[in-house]
Amino acid sequence: MNKELVAELGRRLWEAGKAGTAAAVDSAAVDSAAVDPALADRLDGLEMAYAVQAATLELAIAAGERAIGHKVGLTARPARETFGADEPAAGHLLASRQLEDGQPLVAAGLFAPVAEVEVAFTLGEALPGPRVTAGDVRDATATVAPAFEIVDSRWRGGARTLLMLVADNTNAARAMVGPPVVPSASVDLSKVAATLTIGSRTVPGSAAAVMGDPAEAVAWLARHLLRSGRRLEAGDLVLSGTLCAPTAISTGDHLVADLGALGRITLDVD
Repeated sequence: MNKELVAELGRRLWEAGKAGTAAAVDSAAVDSAAVDPALADRLDGLEMAYAVQAATLELAIAAGERAIGHKVGLTARPARETFGADEPAAGHLLASRQLEDGQPLVAAGLFAPVAEVEVAFTLGEALPGPRVTAGDVRDATATVAPAFEIVDSRWRGGARTLLMLVADNTNAARAMVGPPVVPSASVDLSKVAATLTIGSRTVPGSAAAVMGDPAEAVAWLARHLLRSGRRLEAGDLVLSGTLCAPTAISTGDHLVADLGALGRITLDVD
């Protein structure tokens, strides 16, 4: 593996992401921060793409950031087919990129933000075993909550390959988690229906689109992390994948996600 290239791509993607956190008002400056997609042609496989992602996390931590959990992408079969992926993709979540419930999303500084509706899991126990199941996830979960994830590619023109997507932390940009709910045996997460409303637009969704059950996505993540000697820990936040089709958003939008028994969450885009 070309360690110099890994470091270079990690640095460029990290710096492009910082343009968004600065909430820049100069759109030309933000656009110029996007990473040249031609550089992605030098990625030689998933191992290298995840190494680039890890390099961006190392830079974030060195800059004083704090990792608070993980996200799972490509949890719907059509999404995996689009990227030619055999399995989902994982990314990390940073505390500085999390919006408080009710806090507006500042669109300035983002490239082409897209909203996803998710189930957020907060773990009460670690998931260390190599054969973690959805049942293990349910047993280890302290709370679940409705959530928005805002995804945004740092590659100029967006990620066009699986390797680009993974290297760029699976497009993680912002997240908002709504009021937590203690899991109940009476609520089958796999049967949760969702509706995303943006003005006059309505986007239906279902938790079944997330690998049949969002807990399955968290179980996959636990097994995936173990491949590189990591694990899901107590207190980790996990965004398990979108229930609704990813939907482009822009300034002035008011988003409402209704997940039935899991509650509602709203977001204004400034």
